[in-house]
Amino acid sequence: MKRRTFTQSQIRYLREHAEDQYENMRGSRSFRNGEFLLYIVVVVLVALTIRSFIAEPIRVDGDSMVPTLVHNEDMFVEKMSYWFNDPLRGDIVICFYPGYTESCVKRIIGLPGETVSIQGGAIYINGKQLDESAYWTGEIIGDMDPVTVGKREVFVVGDNRNGSKDSRNPSVGCIPYAKVVGRVIAVVYPFDEFETVSRVTYH
Repeated sequence: MKRRTFTQSQIRYLREHAEDQYENMRGSRSFRNGEFLLYIVVVVLVALTIRSFIAEPIRVDGDSMVPTLVHNEDMFVEKMSYWFNDPLRGDIVICFYPGYTESCVKRIIGLPGETVSIQGGAIYINGKQLDESAYWTGEIIGDMDPVTVGKREVFVVGDNRNGSKDSRNPSVGCIPYAKVVGRVIAVVYPFDEFETVSRVTYH
């Protein structure tokens, strides 16, 4: 077989063509890498925005909301309701106690301007006993002198009334609206225990 030979000009052309192809490939790869990086940044920003302002899953830590919420269950918390509406009695909320860095999950039972007291194992709002039979059937240990809830504040308690540190404790007190992060709307994990968390209607 006769070996094919190339002239110097042909060799130079092939080398230059190969270099051009390499540069084009490198530029295309860099562009693709840049696109991918931008995509990752956008996804992260969207995820952070959703978690910060719209909704996020949060794990229950502790037994203060038993039997409604159990330790290590995952809750789904929506945050948009309180952009436009005030918190309501019966809402289960994620909140921060003044001076604390860890969030808590509690139930709102007292609203601005109301007077909350505990007598004979029951909660009273403005002197009228609060019907909590939908989620609590026991008796609260210990009484509490009347406390008036301030403007744009709520009085929160755990459903496990005898195992919760909440607004009854002077070191916690009433919670400002600004410290109420969102409302629990569902238990999402374990999957076989999935259920929505409805607002309570008081009579």
